[in-house]
Amino acid sequence: MDSHSSLAFIKLALLFVFMFFVSSGFKRFGIPTIISFLLVGFLAKIFLGEEDVHYIVFFKELGIILLFFFIGLEYTFERLKNMFFIWKPGVVDFALNFIPAFLLGLLFGLNPITSLILASVFYPTSTSITAKLLTDFKRLASPEAELLIGILIFEDLMAIIILSLLVPLKEIGGLQFEMFFTILAKLLIVLAVFYALYRFVLPRINSWLNAISEDESFSFLVIGFIMLVGFSFKEFGISEALGAFLLGVLVPESRIKENIERQFFSLKEFSIGIFFFFFAYEIPLSIPKNPIFVILLILFGIISKIISTYISAYFYGMKKKARLRTALSFVPRGEFSVILSSFDPTVKMLSIPFIFGTALVGALLFALAPRLANIVYPKSKRV
Repeated sequence: MDSHSSLAFIKLALLFVFMFFVSSGFKRFGIPTIISFLLVGFLAKIFLGEEDVHYIVFFKELGIILLFFFIGLEYTFERLKNMFFIWKPGVVDFALNFIPAFLLGLLFGLNPITSLILASVFYPTSTSITAKLLTDFKRLASPEAELLIGILIFEDLMAIIILSLLVPLKEIGGLQFEMFFTILAKLLIVLAVFYALYRFVLPRINSWLNAISEDESFSFLVIGFIMLVGFSFKEFGISEALGAFLLGVLVPESRIKENIERQFFSLKEFSIGIFFFFFAYEIPLSIPKNPIFVILLILFGIISKIISTYISAYFYGMKKKARLRTALSFVPRGEFSVILSSFDPTVKMLSIPFIFGTALVGALLFALAPRLANIVYPKSKRV
């Protein structure tokens, strides 16, 4: 190893130490870790060059795949089928956040594809931030938790579908009907294959999988399969995120799932952190060309989520106080917005202040939501 490589690794070592202290410091103030990783990505431009960070680029690619694989671990095919009860709130959430953002992009002169990517970034609430806030503020047992988690699942599935469509859309500059039906056919074939594996193959090998999951070298098999499925999907013309997600869904709820979560939790957190770091690191430091549009985007992103979630809570049958508390708890954007914005440099520039703004304001609103709901609807009033 030459002296330049040694110096690069020393810089990376200091980077990891710095990421820990920034993330740990942010947590004390209730600020999501995603914000700390993005901030470090900006600051790292000062002392890290491209020749230094190329040693960890692999983890940027791995981060996306592991993120979707672990999201898939939270679901089963039965649970996905039982998501029908959430379709009304899910459609309201999509219609009031995706469509207006697309029209807003067109209004400010963006082309249709860029506007579509912008709407995709604008739409989904952060699963990781919301789940973390529900846990940190001990609201998992609250009436709104089930609705919020249900809409998050709906958004996760929609984001994966959007991601699968955006890949060919961006590559060819448009989506023809023939290509749309080709992609749809591929998705249906893939879903059928994975469902067949889930129904007919896994029950026969479940005991064997549980046994080998105790092996010390089991992690090599899991990483190999995650990468094989993810990048095979990419070669097949489908998002690698969908492949990783379905592979996670395929994992049975038994010892193998527990062992995977235990063995790979740290690697997942590390890879996701590196992904968010690179997202900010690769964006040039400059003021957006249209700051008014950015400010409008942030304000609209906060207001539209509050309104759409309030209406969703109404359809879900919640009372007024619970609706308001729920609506104020669903603002932060995060990991899906970061991933989807990487398809377009223009959107990527706009998304950084948007994600920062909605995540910070959203975390604050989440913390204040019960108190604000009590002020608006005092206990003496029956609402």
